[in-house]
Amino acid sequence: MKNRLLALMLSSLVLPNVAMAAQEAQCPTLQAEHLKAQYQVTNGKGQQWQMTLIRNGQDFIIQRDGSTFEEWSSNGEYVRYFPAEKRSVTYRKGDLRALNIQHDRDQLYHVVSPALPTHMTKTQAKQEACFATQGFEGKVNGLESELVWIDAISLPAEFILGQSQPNLAYKLVGVEPFDSDAFVVLTQDYQDIDFADVGDSESDPFIAKMINQGFIEHGGSGFYNSEGQSIEAQGGHGSHSH
Repeated sequence: MKNRLLALMLSSLVLPNVAMAAQEAQCPTLQAEHLKAQYQVTNGKGQQWQMTLIRNGQDFIIQRDGSTFEEWSSNGEYVRYFPAEKRSVTYRKGDLRALNIQHDRDQLYHVVSPALPTHMTKTQAKQEACFATQGFEGKVNGLESELVWIDAISLPAEFILGQSQPNLAYKLVGVEPFDSDAFVVLTQDYQDIDFADVGDSESDPFIAKMINQGFIEHGGSGFYNSEGQSIEAQGGHGSHSH
């Protein structure tokens, strides 16, 4: 009888460990500074789109649709890429200042401002399949909001701005390792132009089209709708909340 009980006890100990081992095998080994994270974004009208963040050290790329993606370099430069045309436009720090375009690098790098938790109240800590998460709730820009934070990769698992009447919601749907070589490949073989030279290149059909589209009229909030327009006016910017 004793042996049977012992066997039962042992099997109950072994099974979870086997399950854990299987789980760990499915969880990628991630570095916070070298990853690709995909989010499903939903706005207050119920419209949904995908956003991809790719980090390479302190440089990072954000893609919101198939037609363009944007890169923020640690030296303060901002580049917009147009894959269909294999063209890119680089904005130096001085260009951005002259255009009064401000990017909150911290918020963009972390999807939401990493200062948000300091203005919110801790709720539930959980151990998810691959990550430990910490919940927070509180007001962001006057709206009751909810944040589920993954400290290991410095990213939100979920962020809901305006719980009772959702204004904007981010949900992490996938994350994987992404090395420096793969990052470099993304921006290879593009014909680049400095923004300062755009005015002298209006005869270039690509430049003319870009100017007509007003593609550089981006707000600095890091929150955009599916058309790529800034939604800062709707209270989408979390980093100014105190």
